[in-house]
Amino acid sequence: MNFFRFWPKRSAKASFNKDLLGVDLFCQLTYMSAIATSGLTRSQIFEYASRLPFTSSKYFRDVHFLAQKLNYDYAQACRIVGEATKEAEPKALLLRLSGCVASGEPEADFLAREAHVVGEVYGNQYERSVESLRKWTDAYVALTLSAALVIIVCVVSMMIYPVQPTFVVTLSGLMLLVTVLGAWIMYRASPKEIKTHSLPETSREQKLSRTLFIICLPLAVVVCSLLALKGMEMGRIMLIGAAFLLPTGLVIMWDDRNIDKRDNDIAGLLRSLGGVATAIGSTLTEALSRLDLHSVASLQAGARRLRDRLRSGIKPDLCWQRFVAETGSELVNRSVQTFWDGVSLGGDPQRVGNQSSLFAMKVALLRAHRRMVSSTFSWLCITMHAAIAGLLTFIYHIMLTFSRGLQSMTSAFEEPGTLERMPDLPSFTFLLGGNQLQLLHSVVVAVIVVLTATNAVAIKVTGGGHKYKYLFYLSITLAISGACFLFVPEVVSTIFGALPPME
Repeated sequence: MNFFRFWPKRSAKASFNKDLLGVDLFCQLTYMSAIATSGLTRSQIFEYASRLPFTSSKYFRDVHFLAQKLNYDYAQACRIVGEATKEAEPKALLLRLSGCVASGEPEADFLAREAHVVGEVYGNQYERSVESLRKWTDAYVALTLSAALVIIVCVVSMMIYPVQPTFVVTLSGLMLLVTVLGAWIMYRASPKEIKTHSLPETSREQKLSRTLFIICLPLAVVVCSLLALKGMEMGRIMLIGAAFLLPTGLVIMWDDRNIDKRDNDIAGLLRSLGGVATAIGSTLTEALSRLDLHSVASLQAGARRLRDRLRSGIKPDLCWQRFVAETGSELVNRSVQTFWDGVSLGGDPQRVGNQSSLFAMKVALLRAHRRMVSSTFSWLCITMHAAIAGLLTFIYHIMLTFSRGLQSMTSAFEEPGTLERMPDLPSFTFLLGGNQLQLLHSVVVAVIVVLTATNAVAIKVTGGGHKYKYLFYLSITLAISGACFLFVPEVVSTIFGALPPME
């Protein structure tokens, strides 16, 4: 018995995702080394490996096809597929596997050794990606601040000299393009991984977030569109939109933190379960009954439900499948699949538990390193967004208030244009023009709106996780932008109201 009878399988014609090849190959070899301990034949090992829904499965599927359908020897089939492979890592692996099969080395020993090697290679690549991501987070902050500074200088210069509207629009567009490009580079530099599984049944938090997403997102679009048509202030619309998006984001962030805890605990659970099963020489059900679950607090409730279901005589495949589905974690999915298939096929529980737990622990530790980088950047980016949005709005309303003050002063002169003819004062022609002020308002709004979306995307791609996390960070940046549009004008009015009147 194994999970393949129940779990969804990826189509053989599915698109090849090179970004996931490293972790998929690591998991694939860990799985193959686990089931190889049960004494399966070579053809059975390749058959099970070809069924896995990983990007790396296509290589083993091709090898198995050549051996079973075209009567090639497995050593020759591995060499043929390896020579035709363009990716360096699977190419070298298949060629080494060809040599192992030809020499008669036991597959279990070779696969365990290669799983360790591929795990080290994947860990090194992941850490390099995280270090690159750390550099790009610093670069993104520098790019965004530089772009905002250029726009602010351009806006302030409009108080002194009448700048052409084309120049202002072009410069603002270039600065925004640079910011968007920085966010895209961060997406490319960030490690690619799947954190939440795609099984039909998911965790309670994921079910709730999906329901909230289906309800809240259409409501946000409809309500905000109607309010915009009625002429409501931009700040209020942003705050209302943030209020609609926040519930979905909060629930998925709660789920994300629970997944992190479960990913950290699953390695200890599988390692202990395999050790106890081997020590007492009994089934996993009996071993789970004797296991102290207080050491895996995040999985304690799920493990107890699993134990009760196994005791009640429910099919073990369904019990383990339900246990995985309730966690919502792809790492738990893969490590438990490796452990249960290895044990159910006759492998040694302790050895299989050690191999599956090493995979889970390796990935969990790498993700902890990434979380350290993303958490620092998220707070920095949110603070930076608040500063830029507040400063741009503040400068615009300072200019608007100053312009209105000058207009009230010039209305006292009998002859129009007296202020402009004064030799000791700069030209304030721009401040007296409504078209330029409208252009400035449009530029400020466009810059803040683009930064609202770009900063939310940058924070999410840095941390990874479920796609609904976009909504959480977008709700935060929307709320900050809306608050700036609403409250900064009041601050400016208070400042100018406290000044003595101009005679």
